[in-house]
Amino acid sequence: MKSLTHEDRVKLRKALASAYRKKENAEVGDLWQVKVMEHIRNLDPFHTQPSYLDLFQRLVWQLAPVACVLVFILGMVLSQVDFMTDYVIAKIFIEDPANYSLFALL
Repeated sequence: MKSLTHEDRVKLRKALASAYRKKENAEVGDLWQVKVMEHIRNLDPFHTQPSYLDLFQRLVWQLAPVACVLVFILGMVLSQVDFMTDYVIAKIFIEDPANYSLFALL
């Protein structure tokens, strides 16, 4: 590509400045807007192939509410359960191992 000379840059700057000043005087009718909107409607849709990261992010955001509900439910269940320490379980087995089994404790 050929680089612009100083004279070409000056001409280009004058042309752009002239167009910028004339934009205030330009009037656009209703027909212009109708034609532009019709042209936009006739454009082909923009199709892209989603990347794996985009699909993964969508899956994460879909599963986030489910994970929050599960954390809430598990928190409620664990707050209601009476935990037995290892010391208490060992004490029960040592005192009378024949009558108690681990399944009986649970």
